[in-house]
Amino acid sequence: MYDTPFGKLGVVICFDRHMPESIRACALQGAELIIIPTANLVSEPMELFELEIRVQAFQNLSYIAMCNRVGQEGNITFCGQSLLAAPDGELLLKSDDRERLIICDIPLAIIKDLRRTRPWLRLAQQRKENINVF
Repeated sequence: MYDTPFGKLGVVICFDRHMPESIRACALQGAELIIIPTANLVSEPMELFELEIRVQAFQNLSYIAMCNRVGQEGNITFCGQSLLAAPDGELLLKSDDRERLIICDIPLAIIKDLRRTRPWLRLAQQRKENINVF
């Protein structure tokens, strides 16, 4: 977790995004934007990965940016298709398979209001604090 002048950022690396705990841990630590550098291949189910990120953004009331590698290395082709999902699950942007820099303003300030009015993340934190591990 990184506290920056722009807001609180979390980082989840590549395949860890498939484990819901990784993104949830960032959100519970206050991350408003979670960045996921990846190396997805053209042979992988990108449509499923997009849905996965959109759902996790909604569940964790966070923006999630999945930044994927592009191009070819040996016989491996990376698919690109970087994307940004909003805390309501909406897909704000999606790239193609070309190398590019995309800039998008995101209102991180709304995260605090969302987390105050939608209780599930706060309730998850309370449940975690009340669990005894044997």
